[in-house]
Amino acid sequence: MPRVAALQFATGTDITDNLNTCLRMIDVAAAGGARLMVLPEFCNHISWYRDQEQAWDCAVTLEGDFLSAIAERAQRYRCYILINVSLRREAPAITVTSLLYGPDGSLLGEADKQSLMGHENDFFVPATRAGGLVDTELGKIGFIACRDGISFEPSRRLALAGADLLCNSLNSFAFDEASLHVRARAAENRLFLVAANKVGPLVPAEEIPSVSVMTAIPEALLYGAGESQVVGPDGNALAASARGQEAVVYADLPERGERQQLSLGALARRRPSLYEPLAGQACDPASDAAQYIEVALLDPEGEGLGAIVRATDLLRALPQTVELALLPAIFPVRSAAHDWALTAALCREAEAQIVEVCREKDIQVCTTIIERGENGWQHTGVLLDGGGRRMAQPQIHRCPLGLRPAGRELQVVDLSWGRVAILVGNDSLYPELARMAALAGAHCLLAPLSPEAAGRAGRLRDLPLLFSARAAENRVCLASSALGGRGGMLASLEREFTLMTPWPERRFDGNINKPLVTLQAGEVTIGSLHPQAAANKMISANTHLLRSRAHQSTARLLVTEEATL
Repeated sequence: MPRVAALQFATGTDITDNLNTCLRMIDVAAAGGARLMVLPEFCNHISWYRDQEQAWDCAVTLEGDFLSAIAERAQRYRCYILINVSLRREAPAITVTSLLYGPDGSLLGEADKQSLMGHENDFFVPATRAGGLVDTELGKIGFIACRDGISFEPSRRLALAGADLLCNSLNSFAFDEASLHVRARAAENRLFLVAANKVGPLVPAEEIPSVSVMTAIPEALLYGAGESQVVGPDGNALAASARGQEAVVYADLPERGERQQLSLGALARRRPSLYEPLAGQACDPASDAAQYIEVALLDPEGEGLGAIVRATDLLRALPQTVELALLPAIFPVRSAAHDWALTAALCREAEAQIVEVCREKDIQVCTTIIERGENGWQHTGVLLDGGGRRMAQPQIHRCPLGLRPAGRELQVVDLSWGRVAILVGNDSLYPELARMAALAGAHCLLAPLSPEAAGRAGRLRDLPLLFSARAAENRVCLASSALGGRGGMLASLEREFTLMTPWPERRFDGNINKPLVTLQAGEVTIGSLHPQAAANKMISANTHLLRSRAHQSTARLLVTEEATL
């Protein structure tokens, strides 16, 4: 059972002091029995420079004393060490590079950061190709750095290439990086993940007051957030450190074969031939979407005809301010497959009654039905209003109801308050689709859940985490409904989130882009979404969430070898 460690510490502006800190922390981790050590990002120097000349002077070389000392420690302790530094390439180019050293001291693999954050674009160049995968006796180790972890593509590429363990080196003051993005990368790929973050000032200590004024970030929050952790395949931390203090976080992982069994099947039902829009350019969401919309999540008691009657009663009783309601699948899921014709008849009846209520109340309703399509019975998400269907989205990925996927594309539709896409059943588990919707200019994702579809996959417990990540990483609102509320939620967006810009309504609290979440509870849950906020995707200077995503990893996600359907 290999022991892994995330090393959490501070670095400053003195490269020699920083090397000594790295070596001291490696010694501590070795004494604790770690076979794999993951160090934070920018171990050689904090990422803050006067100009390009200083950035070059502070960068290290592959053959220099700094990395040679790290290699020597890996050989001394017969362990694997992952370190991230600013690395000199052909002058004047500098990359942000993660390097994995092996038990004999050799450099086994490297990965340049693919998507740079804010001022990093002023001093560094992004990767020209995706890297960061090494096969070892501990397992196939994949590694990324910081900003690449708030984009799903780099980790997904590594998982598809066979990684059974992910590592992330961080240099972040954002609390939502540890609580949301790191954990989502583990959960969506069903892999263990080791994440090491900084503590201490992330800018020169003497410049903290002036930087605070310039960025509108409180002085106390210009420090590394810490919270280094080892995360399991369910997105929960096996071990984690606190904020603000130096630490080594240890965890004993299952052996390689057992880890592979845990992740088996997580990627098997992807449909890469349908993901071609991932390679396209981002469409700007319309800026005239509604600032505010009230949404109701319904969980009607009963099943079949009883649930239909209850659902229409609940819809009629909604306040007139509610413009959209979501219903989970209300067909009898426990017996649906025993008589598809009966199930489809119930769905037709439900649809007719819901359309009538929509006409009465001038409301829109999203739910899922069973119907006959060109190739047999299919699971379809529908968006209804008083005129009938505004949109019908067949499920794109196969669900455990036993129905083959019928969808061949992800659709979007423009409503009076914004552009929406529907994620049907298990389609909610695939980050590819949420990204495709965002690239198509969607303001909101609607996810009416089939309890059998999500429940049999054993993923209901992950859905609040995964849905929050989808909303944050794409800057889209999200609404989901589920029977029993298991996975039902509203994820809205802070209207102000771009770093280093004025925030008249909001004071920075350590979270850059954490969604505003309302969990479904009871038969009726009402909350609000902010569709117009989805139009702003600039997280920092020169950093657009979609246009600055890790394009270098996209090609691997589009390999057209279809999994067994």
